Amino acid sequence: MYEAMHDIGGTVVTYVIYGVLLLGALALLQVLFGRQKKRRRRGKDKNYSETLMERGDAYIARSHLMTPTEREVYKVIEKRYGEKYYIFCQVRVVDVIQPNSKKYHSKSKEYLSLFRQLSQWHFDYVLCDKGAFKVFCALELDDSSHNRVDRKKRDRIINEACKTSGLRLERLELNHKDGSVDVVGRG
Repeated sequence: MYEAMHDIGGTVVTYVIYGVLLLGALALLQVLFGRQKKRRRRGKDKNYSETLMERGDAYIARSHLMTPTEREVYKVIEKRYGEKYYIFCQVRVVDVIQPNSKKYHSKSKEYLSLFRQLSQWHFDYVLCDKGAFKVFCALELDDSSHNRVDRKKRDRIINEACKTSGLRLERLELNHKDGSVDVVGRG
């Protein structure tokens, strides 16, 4: 019986040692992961861009709002439309065309998908009536970049969005020989 008690006692001691070691390991993991959580929580108020900005030189100012070609076209548009319309440049598409909030709730998956699709793009120019600031039309300068596959897709989507929303869209090309601007299509 003594031997049986001794075996049970040895087994209990072994389990106690394993238990203490397990608790120690769990405490160590808690300390390590607790620190990581604190670091993550501390970093939550900053996004990756802010971290890059802290390193310095994350951004540089552009010297011009428009490319040389866009500036040249602007001058032509200004002569043609400047007395009647204000000409705005680089206007976000979604600031002129919005998803239909009567059809889609503003927090719905569909609304957000439509919003995100247009929010990443800009019209080259938007003409607004000088009296009421009512949008007259959007103008897109179609240069050689519009021959790329990704730009063709973008143009197709913007054409459809303008058509669906009722916004007049004119596509322009600059004739480099004589400096004239031609309407080459309507969206």
